[in-house]
Amino acid sequence: MPHDKAYDDLLSHMRTSRFNLPDSEVLLPMLRMRFSPEEARFLARFPFRPSTLDELTRRLGLQAERLLDVMEPIIHKGLICEFDGKRGTRYVLSDVIFSYYRMPGWRGLDDEWNRKLASLSNRYYVDHLGADFRGYPTKGLRAIPIAQTIADLRRIMPYEDVVQIVDQHDYFCVTTCACRHRHNIDPDVTSCKHETVNCLHFGMLAHYIVKHEMGRQISREEMFDILTQAADAGLVHGISNAKTGADTICNCCACCCVFLETINTPYPVPMGHQRSNYLLNINRGKCKACGLCVQRCPMKALELREKTSPSAEIGSPTPRKKAGKKLKEIVYEPDRCIGCGVCVHKCPTGSLGLVRRGEEEDIPETMSETGRRMLLERGRDPEKAF
Repeated sequence: MPHDKAYDDLLSHMRTSRFNLPDSEVLLPMLRMRFSPEEARFLARFPFRPSTLDELTRRLGLQAERLLDVMEPIIHKGLICEFDGKRGTRYVLSDVIFSYYRMPGWRGLDDEWNRKLASLSNRYYVDHLGADFRGYPTKGLRAIPIAQTIADLRRIMPYEDVVQIVDQHDYFCVTTCACRHRHNIDPDVTSCKHETVNCLHFGMLAHYIVKHEMGRQISREEMFDILTQAADAGLVHGISNAKTGADTICNCCACCCVFLETINTPYPVPMGHQRSNYLLNINRGKCKACGLCVQRCPMKALELREKTSPSAEIGSPTPRKKAGKKLKEIVYEPDRCIGCGVCVHKCPTGSLGLVRRGEEEDIPETMSETGRRMLLERGRDPEKAF
């Protein structure tokens, strides 16, 4: 049918982006909900690379005024992103993560349409998309340590310091956490107890979000307040995975975040966040093995066990008596640790701290480099994509 041809063409185009789109019985219903047939036909030729209006008129064969009229409602839906920068306004087709797993939830709407889309998106991610999204080395977000959890601040780099990153900008906004909202309005998925309005954005993305009523502008002080509240709640700061050009800090929980939630795959999938350059260090003399860090760790890198044998080495058991009964110990698995500092932040004895990893993480320099790596990892030529 003509309508199916429009969606087939759009799907073929979307599969040239950074993420594969495995076939599924819910994929076409998702496309139909998010795109009208006319939008599908139009966007099947729209570039994923940021493009000026002049570049788009040449590519799409439409006059500028007509093109702007066609794009306006699509931009408001979040299917095209509009960025006003030093080189003028540029437009880019949203990839599948932005179209389904970010923008629809930012507004925090709870109605029949959003509940149906949330249910389809949850099923598709857990059973299909998650394996591709998390199954390659380069991630969309990287863990950034909570402020004051790093033991030696003299070695911290600017892109590893959440305070320095925020202070580089002068325009901020907050949205509903799309991941949490997607779970909370889906009756077939367990709801999340955490605060939902704490997804943070800055720079050009923040301007775009506020302009199109997906979130509200906030001050720098309010942004730091939200970060503090998220850290207290045990949420992971996840920042855009690049040394420069970051525009988002998510505050992620292990139950809902697309980078951390459980997915159904027939093979092991690497952890969702790109790790920070830090590992946990435990002061064995101060640790009382209370188990709070075990409860807070989103990666299950810590475990409270009955004592086996005392040791002073990092990652080995820390024995302590508990209520006069058997000795308990904290067991640490460094390979599971993303270096977020969630365990350190609330340690009642101050016995935990983050120390530099022996080998630095290979963090992309720019967001463009992040996208380029994702394409190469999927066997695509970045020069020929889109």
